[in-house]
Amino acid sequence: MKGLISIAFVLFVAGVHAEEITLRSGGKIQAPLLKNNAESIVVDLGHDVLQIPRHEVLSIQDTTTASSSKIVADTNHLYTIQSPPQITTTEAAEHYAPAVVLVKTAAGLGSGFFINKTGDLITNFHVIKGEKHISVTQFIKDGQILRRVVYKDVEIVATAPFHDLVVLRVKDFDAEVMPVIFEPEENLKIGETVFAIGNPLGLERTVTEGVLSQTHRNFGGILYLQVDAPVNPGNSGGPLFNACGQVIGVINMGVPTMEGLNFAIPARHLKYILDHIDAFVYDATNPESGFVYPDPPRRPGKFSEKQKETEHAQ
Repeated sequence: MKGLISIAFVLFVAGVHAEEITLRSGGKIQAPLLKNNAESIVVDLGHDVLQIPRHEVLSIQDTTTASSSKIVADTNHLYTIQSPPQITTTEAAEHYAPAVVLVKTAAGLGSGFFINKTGDLITNFHVIKGEKHISVTQFIKDGQILRRVVYKDVEIVATAPFHDLVVLRVKDFDAEVMPVIFEPEENLKIGETVFAIGNPLGLERTVTEGVLSQTHRNFGGILYLQVDAPVNPGNSGGPLFNACGQVIGVINMGVPTMEGLNFAIPARHLKYILDHIDAFVYDATNPESGFVYPDPPRRPGKFSEKQKETEHAQ
């Protein structure tokens, strides 16, 4: 079964209604669906039937629907949207934790996550603010250990300081990674299960679970998601997932003196920035670009008394 699932099957049966099944391995099967329950699905291959464990299935798409309702985003996009079935936190963590990385600068560290297989990743703007030299550490499971792969050639692609988001890119990225996925449309419910993956205090792949406490918490004119999943310094920039393993937010702040009072930037802001990335492209001449600028000189004639005394003495 494992060997079959690693292959992308496409079956076209003339005149027969078929569904498109997307597998966790990246493969796809287009065939009539005979059975669909919590344990497995069964599809008709024409000459045979194939049973697939439900946890290996990311999504099932009705091919008779209009193309605009496809659940997988255009491949030209920087990210992917999918509608997978609900999975356990354990399954989701195993699947998507490899996409979560440690983002480090001279000033500190935070979390980030890959949004595609070409090396683009997301973190908070405040994680890299004022810094030009950034490193990204990926944790790759090798047997029973996590092997650290450090990338030091990282560029800033786009910045959105108002939303505390930044897009980074690992140059010459060639590692295998299953990037995170997003919802086609935001559908948040207070009380739904959420979980975060990050690197609090540099402790890699830390998973915390909780519920969505509030969907619209206003701070400074921005609406945040409020969650009670524990987060700590170092979680900033990490993904917040729902029960289907979709990213619904980016962790960016918490209240240290209050237990279970933490906040995330809604994923809709991130998707908007990625959809209009040309408008947020990194500009080295912009004072919010990550470079540090000195204070401007005083205006002529605006001297302090001490400066005046020094001038007269000369």
